[in-house]
Amino acid sequence: MVMLSLPISVNIAIAIIVSTLFAVSFYFVVHRFWSMDLTDDTRKTADNVATRIGVIHALVLGMMFANVRVEFNEMILAVESEASALVRLYNALERQGGEEMKDARGQLREYVRFIANEQWPALRELRVPPTDRELSGRPLLDRVWEELDKLEPAPGVLHLKELLDDVEDYRIQRLFDVKGKTLPVFWYIAIIGYLFTLLTLSLPPPTLRRYILVSLYSSMVAVVLLGVFVLTHPYSSAAGISPDVFQVLIEGGSQ
Repeated sequence: MVMLSLPISVNIAIAIIVSTLFAVSFYFVVHRFWSMDLTDDTRKTADNVATRIGVIHALVLGMMFANVRVEFNEMILAVESEASALVRLYNALERQGGEEMKDARGQLREYVRFIANEQWPALRELRVPPTDRELSGRPLLDRVWEELDKLEPAPGVLHLKELLDDVEDYRIQRLFDVKGKTLPVFWYIAIIGYLFTLLTLSLPPPTLRRYILVSLYSSMVAVVLLGVFVLTHPYSSAAGISPDVFQVLIEGGSQ
């Protein structure tokens, strides 16, 4: 999606401009074709209804944002944990030493380069379906397993396999969080609640200050929903998670 490839500051500016134009146009249309003949009592009731709908709407937005924020943090933790597990495994392979471990270390370096240079861009563009074994990185780790299976059974080899298991677990967690999950009902409630609140706010006669206040409300809702949308795509450029930690491992391994 184009929005996910843009800087977050540009996305925010677009969200504010579009939501402001929509709110002002909506206000004008509602007042022009419906609310001109309403009584003062009806308009006061509309303000009370707007307050109550707004509170419920704010609660739903807060729940949405909190949920995707937790998933976003879990994504960061999975990335850092996988990198840490790779370092521990590589160091353990180096301590074992010998030609027997040379190929396994090479495959591990290849896996890290694959994550940074091939898998990450594909994930950023949402081009990694769950059934794609190549882009998931599994074949590279399978080769490491094959190298470890060639070794004679020993406590040290068992420890290496446990470390490789950790890498596998964190890889799965990281790929599982490639796209955050927000129940569709929350999006429906968020959008419908926004429209209903905007409708009730548009019943009093429009003034410049009223237009500004309605625009501020609309812009705030748009920015929050934008934040939720971006956080549900943690690999996107807008979300800001980068493969820097894997690049560091590549640079460290080449020294």
